Amino acid sequence: MKRSVFFVMVVCLVGLLFALEMPSAHACTPPVGGHPVYSIAHRVRLSSVVLEGTVTAVEGQNDLNQTAVVEVAQYLKGNGEQTVRISGFGTTALCLTPISVGQRALFFAEPNGDGALRARHFAFADALVAATPEALAAARAALIAGDPLGGTTQFARTPAPTDVTIMLDWTPNTNHLGLYVALAKGYYAEANLNVTIQPAGDIAVDQVVTGGTAQFGISYQEGLTYSRAAGLPVVSVAAIIQHNTSGFVTLSAKKPLKRPADLVGLRYGSYGSPIIEQAVLDALIACDDASGTVEMRDIGFLEPFPLMERDQIDVTWVFYAWDGIRAEQRGLALDMLMLKDYAECVPDYYTPILITSERMIAEQPEVVRAFVQATARGYADAIANPSEAARILLEAHPDLDADLVRASAIWLAEQFQAEAPQWGVQRTEIWDAFTDFMVRAGALEAPIDSAKAFTNDFLPRADQ
Repeated sequence: MKRSVFFVMVVCLVGLLFALEMPSAHACTPPVGGHPVYSIAHRVRLSSVVLEGTVTAVEGQNDLNQTAVVEVAQYLKGNGEQTVRISGFGTTALCLTPISVGQRALFFAEPNGDGALRARHFAFADALVAATPEALAAARAALIAGDPLGGTTQFARTPAPTDVTIMLDWTPNTNHLGLYVALAKGYYAEANLNVTIQPAGDIAVDQVVTGGTAQFGISYQEGLTYSRAAGLPVVSVAAIIQHNTSGFVTLSAKKPLKRPADLVGLRYGSYGSPIIEQAVLDALIACDDASGTVEMRDIGFLEPFPLMERDQIDVTWVFYAWDGIRAEQRGLALDMLMLKDYAECVPDYYTPILITSERMIAEQPEVVRAFVQATARGYADAIANPSEAARILLEAHPDLDADLVRASAIWLAEQFQAEAPQWGVQRTEIWDAFTDFMVRAGALEAPIDSAKAFTNDFLPRADQ
């Protein structure tokens, strides 16, 4: 009898030890490559209710299901009471989103059927984000914007297999995410295209594309404007980023840059387009009622921050989403004049853009349409799931800084489309305003014809 009781006790003890050692079936185990990250725009589009509010109380001690009592500041999507209960929160150990009293956030939720709400989780602890001005702006832009693909579910393809080359403007980076996503996920293959992504070279992209060596390229509105004025028949077929996210940057400890007048006398690291760069810099300086200019120093493809640290240049022009984030991750204290903050001095423009030639449009429109629409699918995925897009770019270029790529992809997810009706759309007034600026600045003798410089005709359309 004692032996039987002892045996039962041993079995129970072993079972208890196994229960203590084995992870819970509900444990939040990250998949290979980490938890996916979904953009605010994606979460806004898929949630029935989006609201801004402050947690005034937390009900329930169970980590598996806590309820936030939220004092609502505003409903961005949906409607409801001024005070609302949102269930479904808990510990990050279970992939849930933690909450605390006093927390002010943007909440993503679904109706619970009893007048209350339930937190909408997409992946890891993402049923809310801090209610920063940037998050609120991204949410509002998503509400204004439409489907990145214009409501399209059928996409163009060429009648016969076609080889296509696209030339980059720079070393591979997150501006190019949609290309690599479209290639990796088979969107180009579905369009009957065999696509090669070609690194940037010594010859300008606009010249390579019009010469026919590459059928497509990544360029900039400021560069294409100058190219067309010089007679190159190059055309923009999509805006990769809807607004200008670039700016002029210095190391704040060496050369403080608080206003455009501070640019006067600085050594500027130029990327090889001195006429355009000089025009933009001089316009900023003049807009601040200052006189003088910068000293131009061509740095080509060299990394600017080491040159700054060695006192070889003082200021340069960067995309915040790449060099700006990279500098912050390195702990560099920067001063940055973002061009979007000086639109009255230098009008907003599209940078970067997807380009092709007039000849391609005239002779192979079906290839242009298939390529643009497959690329749009890639960028739509990068908007929705930036962490997946980052993983794809890193698989193609494992030498890139993984932390930088992931952070940059998440930041750009809210910028690719912004408030536009779909990804890639360009507007005549943006092209005209920048062309007029270039003429006033002396960079062009006469305006270009914007109607010939860009087209939206090849973007996905629901009625195609």
